[in-house]
Amino acid sequence: MEVKIKISDMKIADRIKNIFGKAEKKNFESGWHSLTEYLNNWGGESYKSYTFACINARAENISKAGIFLYKRTGNGEQKEVKNHEFLSLIAKPNKRNQTFKEILHKISTSLDLYGNAYVFIHRGLKNKPLGLYHLPSNNIKINMNKGMTEIESYDHYTDQGIVKYKPKDIIHFLIPDPDSNIYGKSTVSGFNFTLEIDYLQNLYQRNFYKNDAAIGMLLESDSILPDDKYERYVNQFKQTYEGAVNSGKTLLLEGGIKAKPYQAFPKDVEILPSRKLIRDEIMTLFRVPKVILGITDDVNRANSRESIKIFNDYVIKPFAKINIESKLNIFLKNNYEEENLFLSLEYDFEIDRDLQLKAYEIYRKYDIASVNEIREMEGFGQISNNK
Repeated sequence: MEVKIKISDMKIADRIKNIFGKAEKKNFESGWHSLTEYLNNWGGESYKSYTFACINARAENISKAGIFLYKRTGNGEQKEVKNHEFLSLIAKPNKRNQTFKEILHKISTSLDLYGNAYVFIHRGLKNKPLGLYHLPSNNIKINMNKGMTEIESYDHYTDQGIVKYKPKDIIHFLIPDPDSNIYGKSTVSGFNFTLEIDYLQNLYQRNFYKNDAAIGMLLESDSILPDDKYERYVNQFKQTYEGAVNSGKTLLLEGGIKAKPYQAFPKDVEILPSRKLIRDEIMTLFRVPKVILGITDDVNRANSRESIKIFNDYVIKPFAKINIESKLNIFLKNNYEEENLFLSLEYDFEIDRDLQLKAYEIYRKYDIASVNEIREMEGFGQISNNK
């Protein structure tokens, strides 16, 4: 159930600042001085450049999950459930015409950026789930009880006011944080100054080419210029000569002002090697191989196939199992009165799947592996009287 509370028409960022504590606003280069700025800058502001490519690649692959519902039987085996209210729910999760794959994409992106992802459970008669709605992570505040032992409510800050949600109506996904049992720890928080350097390198390179690929120019005067004259010269120079559009114009100066070119040293423009180092560090932290981002240097057919398989098996699958599937299974347990019911997010390495199935046929044909051994490889329980 949701409750709306009218608040003054403030910007969302200002409202969040009031929640987490006030702090003097600093620019990007000065670092973060409050949780508000941490959320705003390390979160949404980090969703750019190589970081965007890596987060988006991870989210796209997370959203490829095949979602299967199973029920454990009395003899320890599991049977797939093909008709169920939950399957109908994820087939059409909400009235926004979003698919569940899109919601998975948003969950994965939010986890990487903020460490937390929130999905609102819209309920109908008898409190049965009728819809699932992703909520923006940086607009959510968690309220604890007085003893700080349980979550009392979730506040969603919107332009229309605060929407309060009960804990049972929120699926709270998070990346486990050893220092908190309430909030998660984002992937981007693992960087030191890498994202800041990436931003500054982009800014430097943009300004370098915007200023006609020159570092700058020295203007000298034989006498000290009054403030008003100095400002006039600076503004006039910028309007007339600054930028690529004004490049090549004849320089005209007055009042004894002399211009001297500033020589750009090779190190000033050799930014590409540094950009590659930053790119590789970002990819390493997100554990995204080059081939996933379409980078082909040092990549051949053999190692690209292996890189994709490793990315699928050791990055996508564990991330989905630990941070998403586990919470969805809690949702199942709390909302559907059926014992032994669980879901599984399953990912196939599509390139090698056909070869794998053919290999299983060969294993059986030449008695290399038993049926139970193959079933174990696929994650199924053993069967009796196996030959």
